[in-house]
Amino acid sequence: MNVRIFASFLVAGTLAGSAFAQGSLTPPGAPGPTMKTLVQVEPRTAITNVPYTIARPGSYYLTASLTSATHGVTIATNGVTLDLMGFTLTGNRSGSGQGVYLYDATGAPIRNVTVRNGGLRGFGYGIWAKFSQGSRFENLDVSYNLFTGIYLDGLGGLCDGNAIVHCALATNGVNGVRLDGSSGQCSGNLISDCSLQDNVNDGISFSAPSGRCNGNVVSGCAIGGNGEHGLSMAGSSGECSGNVILRCSVVGNVQYGIYCLAASSGQCSGNLFSECTVNGNATYGIVFSGSGGRVAGNAVVDCSIGENAGSGIGLYSAKGNRVEGNRIYDFAGGTRYGVDCVASTNNLIVCNSSGGPTYDYFMSTKDVYGPVVTDVGELATNGVSAHPWANFSR
Repeated sequence: MNVRIFASFLVAGTLAGSAFAQGSLTPPGAPGPTMKTLVQVEPRTAITNVPYTIARPGSYYLTASLTSATHGVTIATNGVTLDLMGFTLTGNRSGSGQGVYLYDATGAPIRNVTVRNGGLRGFGYGIWAKFSQGSRFENLDVSYNLFTGIYLDGLGGLCDGNAIVHCALATNGVNGVRLDGSSGQCSGNLISDCSLQDNVNDGISFSAPSGRCNGNVVSGCAIGGNGEHGLSMAGSSGECSGNVILRCSVVGNVQYGIYCLAASSGQCSGNLFSECTVNGNATYGIVFSGSGGRVAGNAVVDCSIGENAGSGIGLYSAKGNRVEGNRIYDFAGGTRYGVDCVASTNNLIVCNSSGGPTYDYFMSTKDVYGPVVTDVGELATNGVSAHPWANFSR
């Protein structure tokens, strides 16, 4: 027992001595900063005057709203982020300069550029992106420019894989957005959640008088009040094919809501228009015209089409298209059709509902279509009114 007591005292003393040997617990001073500044995280270059040319990759930003008689900012290299910081670049509407100009004098493509958060007004083009690839334009107000708001230029080259997102494009002197595949390609681009209002010509224009304008997507956009068409696809001697127009509102345009044209040797084929509202346009709702070219394999599915002054859906010299599950109603004009087929062949027209025009359906004898049910009251559970592909006239 005495040995155990002695050992306990010995351990306690050793621990006490060890504790007293730790030194002062008082901090040597105030703690230093551990957070990095924004400049350390993402080094950025301020733009304090224009015109300004970006020749090196990196991040740039405006410090104030600025005005230029020529270009605003020219981007001549890859890998650039330009943040307008809520400010506006303004031109003098002479047409001599672009708000933001993506352009390499050697003709090389400009890749991976982002332009965001601000306004571009009073230039020839708000944004002119020459041979741009994989670039993004977001949260921009691009208005009151002399020509087009945002111009994706593939004239003689490639302008692919770009995105225009959450932008307002209004009151521009030609189009809100133009995708140009003339003698080149402007394909695989995205236009999403944008407002395109009151532009002098089209809200959105896909142009391929030669070359290709294929596989683009327009989603969730409000397209209205434009002086010609809401959205047009023109494949004169080229292709506007495989594009997708999804959940858009195309309302109150002066000519057609949606216009797909293939003239000469061109084609406008394999496009999808789904879940769109096409209302109150001053002529037709949706028109496919293959006069001289090929308009085939397109689909109009689950759309609401009403109160247009002309026919709801027109298929003119169009082949093998699908019109399915649409609601077509209330027309503002005279003798009009819900679905109008002239010189058309092999189109499939099923499960639509039309009521309001003088004639709900005018189908070619060479088209394929479900029976037209005109019954009122409770529908029968067998016969024509129960046909799975029936079109309804009411």
